[in-house]
Amino acid sequence: MADDEEIYLLATADLLRAEGFQVDCARDGDEVLRQMEAQDYDVLVSDILMPGNPDMEMLKRIPPRNAGLPIILATGYPSAQTAIQAIDLNVLAYLVKPAAFPDLLARVREGVAQRRVQRAVQASSRRVQDWAREWEDLATSLGRSSRAGVSSVQQMLGMALGRMGETLLDLKNLVDLSLADGESGPGACPVLRCPRLEMYEALIREGIETLERTKSAFKSRELGDLRQRLERMVQAQD
Repeated sequence: MADDEEIYLLATADLLRAEGFQVDCARDGDEVLRQMEAQDYDVLVSDILMPGNPDMEMLKRIPPRNAGLPIILATGYPSAQTAIQAIDLNVLAYLVKPAAFPDLLARVREGVAQRRVQRAVQASSRRVQDWAREWEDLATSLGRSSRAGVSSVQQMLGMALGRMGETLLDLKNLVDLSLADGESGPGACPVLRCPRLEMYEALIREGIETLERTKSAFKSRELGDLRQRLERMVQAQD
């Protein structure tokens, strides 16, 4: 949370902490950027007219590790110019101080939920990219050999099964995050039994059965651990 009004900054930060959030405070734009270079955040709640943020420059210089960070602007001096600028930035909400705390709290929770979905998508994307690199390396390795033996085929199948399970877990987590209502407890999808979740669940069950049938062929502890994780996840939906 960034604001050069000390009393407002500390009081609001304490209210957010009482709701269970961890809050770092900054008094100017330079301090915000220093903190963001060193730490990952879920949401930025920021004043507009404060030192180190001329023409909202600080918001345009957020470090790469916090790229896409949801931003909530809270200003005592609203203007058409800053509202238009906010449209071009990743601004989740534009609030006028003194904003009612329940309104700010709702926006913060919305920002945290949005950030969780962002991270889930990024993690899934990295996993798929890793999978593609592994296949390329394996293809190169097989190309150097005069013939692909049984062990190479087993390696390919084991890799495919492992990555399939990991990708399905990513998809299931993303569905839950996207449909969760922001409160504790199960997401909306398990309650509503949406068709997409049922499709994912059927694929996961098939993956479990395949891993079980082929366990004697691969002797892989990682695949065994993956099968158990998939089984626990499916059981949790029952």
